[in-house]
Amino acid sequence: MGVFVYRSVAAFAALKMAMTSISIIGLVFLSRYRFMRVLRVDLVLYAVLLVYFWLIGYEIWMLQSSGDLSVL
Repeated sequence: MGVFVYRSVAAFAALKMAMTSISIIGLVFLSRYRFMRVLRVDLVLYAVLLVYFWLIGYEIWMLQSSGDLSVL
C-alpha cells in the first residue's frame, strides 16, 4: 500500500475503500453461515462494525488533540 500512498493519495484511498467494501459485502452475503462450523459470520460482522466505530472515534480524537501540529 505504501506504493499507492507515494504515487497517488486518491488511488490509495480508492483501493482501501474498495477492499473494505468488498470484504464487508462478502461478510453480509455469508452472514448466515458458520466459519469452520464454530464461529457465526454475523458475529464477525458485528465485531468489524465495533472496530470501525472505535477507529473513527480514535481518528477524531487524534484530529482534535493534534492542536498546532503541522500537516505534512
